[in-house]
Amino acid sequence: MKNVLIISASLRKDSNSDLLAQQFARGAREAGHQVEILSLRGKDIRFCTGCMACLEGPVCAQRDDANAIVEKMGRADVICFATPVYYYEMAGQMKTLLDRANPLFSADYAFQDIYLLTASAEEADSPMPRRTLLLSQGTAEQVYLAVRLAVCRLALPK
Repeated sequence: MKNVLIISASLRKDSNSDLLAQQFARGAREAGHQVEILSLRGKDIRFCTGCMACLEGPVCAQRDDANAIVEKMGRADVICFATPVYYYEMAGQMKTLLDRANPLFSADYAFQDIYLLTASAEEADSPMPRRTLLLSQGTAEQVYLAVRLAVCRLALPK
């Protein structure tokens, strides 16, 4: 059994990103894993100031919600990020959280697998159509497997 942390960056309740996160969680639970979904909605996550205090200690010097989230990231065996795509990029709050995760760089973190789930929308006649992973049918295990195979897998060296 693995400890799976799913971080949803959408600020909209019941968003497409939340749906992807919920389906990933459902499949992971049915596969026997322990799952926590953490939404960035309503969290106080401030911008990195570049003070580099995180290189001297295990946490960021700023006192906000990011430290607790980064601590959970360090304990998770699997991390899944779910984010809407705005202007061809991840949501700003996701980027801010990742900047603040710098204390993990030199830490003895547990995670080996990281997944990125994205949701986007585009007009049909757009010059740059985007693809979105749509999970609407199948068992939870099939959805979990589809997400596992279809999303961007990021390899982080330990």
